[in-house]
Amino acid sequence: MGSYPRIMDSNNNKYELHGPVNLFWSTGYDKAMTLFLTCLKEFAVFANSMDQANGMPPQKCFNLPYKIENDKVGGNYSITHSFNKPENWTKALKYTLCNLKWVMFWFVGNTSFHPLSTMVHPPPKTPNLSYLFEKCSNDSKTDLKDSR
Repeated sequence: MGSYPRIMDSNNNKYELHGPVNLFWSTGYDKAMTLFLTCLKEFAVFANSMDQANGMPPQKCFNLPYKIENDKVGGNYSITHSFNKPENWTKALKYTLCNLKWVMFWFVGNTSFHPLSTMVHPPPKTPNLSYLFEKCSNDSKTDLKDSR
């Protein structure tokens, strides 16, 4: 697989989530991005239902800041690259990233998630070497006085 992101639909068809993409013909990439938005929307529905199950008031339950409908984000900005204006595509990507940021904050705040680095290795203990620094700085001051 390597470091090339892919996404799979319900029929086990794989689509590449990376370029190069052609301005006029990038149906595989467009399908992959649309599937990614579908996953993001499904997670938002899941997070909302978890908040409701935990007794949170409906107005405080998780919702994405930018609505997702099919291949559109934030109203009428399509995530597809083919036959799309660069400004609209960029805005759709920006709104998608903002939605991802909200998902990340919800996830970290509502799970017992700990970064892997804090779980694997405790912070190293460093010896207190300040006495060496004081000695060095005092010696260098005396050396300076002696050299004048």
